[in-house]
Amino acid sequence: MDVYGNPLHYFSPGGCFYYPHRQYQPVYIPQIALKAHATVLSSVARTTLSQTFVNSSDKKIEEVSYNFPLYDGVSVVGFDCKIGDRVLHSSVKTKSQANEQYEAEVAQDRVAAVMHHTSQNDVFLIRLGNVPAHEKVNVNITFVGELKQDSQTDGIRYTLPSAIAPRYGTQQGEFPTTASSLHLHNDEDSQATSVTVDVVMDEHSVITELESPSHRIKVSLGRTSTALAENAAFDPCQASAAIKPRGGPSETFLGTDFVLLIKVDGLDQPCALIETHPTISNQRALMTTLVPKFGLPTAHKNEIVFVIDRSGSMGNKIPTLISALKVFLKSLPVGVCFNICSFGSKYSFLWPSSKIYDASSLKQAISFVKKIGADMGGTEMEQAVVATVAHRLKQLDLEVLLLTDGAIFQQDSLFNFVRGEAIKGDVRFFTLGIGDNVSHSLIEGIARAGNGFCQTVLENEGLDRKVIRMLKGALTPHISDYKLEIKYDGEPDGGFEHVSAENEDLTSETEHAYDGDSIMEEPTCTSQQPISLFDENFEDREMDVDTNKKATSAELPTLNPPQTIQAPYKIPTLYPFIRTNVYLLMGPQTSGKTPTSVILSATSPQGPLTLRVPVCDIGLGKTIHQLASRKAIMELEQESGWLSDARDSQGNEFKNLHIATQQRLAERECQSLGIKFGITGKYSSFVAVEESTHLGKSGKNKSPREYPVECESASSFNAGHRHSSRNQPQARHHQYQFTSLVSQTGGVGRGGSRGSYRGGYRGGGRGGGRGGIDLTNLREMAAITTHPVHHQFMQQQFQPPQQQQQFVRTAQSQPALAAPIAHAAMYVHVDSNSTEVHQIIDQQSYEGSWIMSDKLFELMHCDRKKTTEDVAELYARSFGMVPDDFPRDDQTTIVATLLMMGYLENNHKNTKSSWELVYAKAARWVACKFAETKGTVSGRVLCSIQHQISDLMREGSESPSENSHFAFKCR
Repeated sequence: MDVYGNPLHYFSPGGCFYYPHRQYQPVYIPQIALKAHATVLSSVARTTLSQTFVNSSDKKIEEVSYNFPLYDGVSVVGFDCKIGDRVLHSSVKTKSQANEQYEAEVAQDRVAAVMHHTSQNDVFLIRLGNVPAHEKVNVNITFVGELKQDSQTDGIRYTLPSAIAPRYGTQQGEFPTTASSLHLHNDEDSQATSVTVDVVMDEHSVITELESPSHRIKVSLGRTSTALAENAAFDPCQASAAIKPRGGPSETFLGTDFVLLIKVDGLDQPCALIETHPTISNQRALMTTLVPKFGLPTAHKNEIVFVIDRSGSMGNKIPTLISALKVFLKSLPVGVCFNICSFGSKYSFLWPSSKIYDASSLKQAISFVKKIGADMGGTEMEQAVVATVAHRLKQLDLEVLLLTDGAIFQQDSLFNFVRGEAIKGDVRFFTLGIGDNVSHSLIEGIARAGNGFCQTVLENEGLDRKVIRMLKGALTPHISDYKLEIKYDGEPDGGFEHVSAENEDLTSETEHAYDGDSIMEEPTCTSQQPISLFDENFEDREMDVDTNKKATSAELPTLNPPQTIQAPYKIPTLYPFIRTNVYLLMGPQTSGKTPTSVILSATSPQGPLTLRVPVCDIGLGKTIHQLASRKAIMELEQESGWLSDARDSQGNEFKNLHIATQQRLAERECQSLGIKFGITGKYSSFVAVEESTHLGKSGKNKSPREYPVECESASSFNAGHRHSSRNQPQARHHQYQFTSLVSQTGGVGRGGSRGSYRGGYRGGGRGGGRGGIDLTNLREMAAITTHPVHHQFMQQQFQPPQQQQQFVRTAQSQPALAAPIAHAAMYVHVDSNSTEVHQIIDQQSYEGSWIMSDKLFELMHCDRKKTTEDVAELYARSFGMVPDDFPRDDQTTIVATLLMMGYLENNHKNTKSSWELVYAKAARWVACKFAETKGTVSGRVLCSIQHQISDLMREGSESPSENSHFAFKCR
């Protein structure tokens, strides 16, 4: 089967490969260099990747296929190649036009390339035609994307997939796989792998830490990689990180995904940035970043089902899965219903239907979790998800928490099912991706379609905080009526533009009143002239019986998009501390208005919700436009987005059109956006051809065929940064402009060996090489107009440091202001207290209490007898005496629970995210016990000394804590 039909394609390493004539095993072209440079601005990253391969055979290869992954939702904005001395430049066209031009170029013995999305949102395919013998192939890709929030660190998470640098030698032994084995030791190839990430934040922000849970890195706080080389002044809003493979400079693989965690003070503030397109007149785009911080009552009447992957690939990830499930189960509030669904080649449930969370059900679940293994075969995920919904308790809201490491081929089918259930409003889906090779397209797609959110955790990476955030999200009330409004300068408070996902009058103009696919409404009876049953002028026309005829684009309704396109069209549920971006593509109708703020509103059972965010103008740029259009295209590819509310000229809704018409309309609108803003998608592609194809002797454009719809690929990066609202009550106008300039290359050559290997694009694998502009030819300038220190920074080039510095192994970076430059090799630091917290959680009962025991006092590192005597003394001080048998019965459990709550609060502040839900459960249990015993003397006394009992766990403190998180009123 070809790459689109073979499920194994998604899981194999991929890279540059071809199929020799009459052979079914691919031959891989060795990779000899990988260079990557990323610039992180606020929560957006622009990455340029350059990979170099070599055809070391003696014959020309007619076609090489090149598979590579990019994370779900990124926008590919630049693509070009150099094959030998032939330079290929790209443009965005419709997919069919791109294929036609590529085939025409290859047929004329010219080198060419075309890049397509595959059926997976995060896997791309490049076809390279006519690769000469003994020539290098340099593939360059530039892409922009949002950065995910890392709930474990409350930072942002930059990820570079390991599949861009696969170990080709493990699949094909015909060719060597490293620069050293190819005897390429010139300056260009002496350092095969170079990965650098520069971080530039708002001048009022402070970068506090860079760390990597995946690789050794050297960190430079206070300077970017360019500033390092030129000894620029220390700046706390700048930093840089670089990695070096352990195998030495000749290695071209990363081993695992490269993950960089970036912690910045003040990055959790909401912001709104507006950008003006530099080449499209009257075109602006606005990005609103929301990081909600609100407290709504937790829902205790939900049904929560954990759907866990137990396929064979989960083998070494089972300990991580068990750890996550234990935290989930222990943190569930009393009263919810829960169940566990395991899946592999088949699926099974812990119970036939969900049970109420109590001591018995928790004990059964914990016992089950301790015994789970990777023993259920393949990864048949969809049938397990469908069964979970089918087995739900209809009277409760369902929260599905999916934990997996895998990837599946038929993603769209699963997404459609999840979307169909979530749209009903009472089902949500959350995903936790476990391991180094999880499919981000899969977990992001499920969470996006299911109105939830996703998180990822590497093997041996801390996960408690992520698990708690996910569970807290699942327990938040269902809110689905979020609305966005724009306030313009000079307008009264009532002068808003309401960006609606429901009430836009999206009509259309059409060349044909009825295209044959519309489902028309029954006409109403009116006083019209009667139609004669015998018309002498009527002519019988031949019926068109061409069954192969397809409707052309001219026969489709011409839908008018809304003046302002919102992406996502319907704002998803917002969760506390989970970052959400909402984009607006603003049309010419708004060009004369100046937005000053964005208003977000919604309603909850507890009352209305609202948030006002000031708008900051960041000037000219394309980045926000590219991100916005990509997000809009992803919705249109699913026949949703603004099309879902569109109507034709006769008032027929889009959703009532024939399915084939819906698909053709979606395809046309996707192509329109992709070509307009220079990005690829399911229906638009990059095609790259030789310079000589476009340039005649006079230097004017000269093409063998006209391709009327095209747009040159984008090359500039403009991104703005919000400013901390703590010190800036009004939006300021700061601009961070990053422009990529590719230096001119030498002459364009032609030719190549007459002999050839016949290639194809069958088979292939998930992963493979990705490219970007060669960093030696890349200039990225930062123009920061409000800070005098940055004028020097404007002149600098973002290039990897010229000299490698020695790696040092430390657990975390030094404070930002401690030294001008701090270098450290980063690994995730696993707090030794984390294991103790897990043991404490294990000791808690399902209802939230802790039983007084020697084990409990051992965990609190205190003497049981001495502590009990101290509690008795507090009791005597309050009441004047203490009973001989104090504490007894429930008193012992209340005391033990108060002691443990105090111990957690005073001694485990750094791991609060791991225990905050079990703490809240304990607080509710204590409050209930005080309510039950308020009529007894002992109950009232214990209630009155609760703070003192807590403070026994605070070293050196004998007075009640005024800031204790729990306090129960005694009545």
